[in-house]
Amino acid sequence: MIEIFNRYAPYLAECRAAINSDLANAPQARILSEYFERGKMLRPLLVFLSASVVGGDPALAIPAAQALEMLHGASLIHDDIIDGAKERRGRPPLHHAIGVGPAVVLGDYLILRACALFAKIRSNRAFDALEALIDCAEECCRGQVEELLSESDDPEEAYFSIVRGKTASQFVAAATVGGMIGGGRNEDVEALRAFAINIGISFQVRDDELDLTGETARRRKRAGGIFHNACPTLPIIYLGKYGSKTAYRRFRRIQKQAGTQAELLALLGEEGILERLKQVKEQRLSQALEALRHFEASAVVDALRFLAHHTVMRDS
Repeated sequence: MIEIFNRYAPYLAECRAAINSDLANAPQARILSEYFERGKMLRPLLVFLSASVVGGDPALAIPAAQALEMLHGASLIHDDIIDGAKERRGRPPLHHAIGVGPAVVLGDYLILRACALFAKIRSNRAFDALEALIDCAEECCRGQVEELLSESDDPEEAYFSIVRGKTASQFVAAATVGGMIGGGRNEDVEALRAFAINIGISFQVRDDELDLTGETARRRKRAGGIFHNACPTLPIIYLGKYGSKTAYRRFRRIQKQAGTQAELLALLGEEGILERLKQVKEQRLSQALEALRHFEASAVVDALRFLAHHTVMRDS
């Protein structure tokens, strides 16, 4: 993954510089700039890779990559408020620093700036790309509303519907917008869409695993962090749907008594839940890699393939 970032480092650096320059005119400019400094820039990277794989110049996609990162930042600000999050990117979330009201408005400001940036794109498909971005942003909102109001009889089905909206839509936006600006044909963009939705879903499943096994979970030691809001993660959904009744009762005791991460992991392992998560990730990875077969072999396709593996195996 480091090699890919190094290869596209000039574009990523220019994207970061563009974000900082734009935020200099924003309300609470210093706080917003600090908030974006710790972003991984995964979505801008996907914009550049997608523009490259269809034969385009990634430099032309810098305003779009900037827009995607700012839109992602806005979604995190709003998510943290809704979820009552205590931490974001190793720091207190924005609404803890400046209050809920100002944080909501700054999130809205970032969304408007993201749309305005498309006026800077030098491509005859800029309008199509903006339309694709807005469609994906709408899907993200639908996913968030569905998560808050879901009354589905099948939690597993509801989970994947929400994830396709909240998480995968941002990957789809990055890939399709990049492909359009790069001059890709409709069939190229559709292949990128199929790739992106699968790595987006894989990304969220891995996030759910990291809630159990990642560095933050290890520091936390107690299992309480996985119950931070009313919306269950996929391991817990699978335990309720596929685990034994005895195991689920044990889980409820761990939940109630703030049991250890080790206890919860052992329970999920015994019930085959961790293996089931692995199978889901492998299936999505396989579908993402299959979508890349549309493109001729190249270093860029290899980079996209590596990015897909990274979403499944990453440590943070």
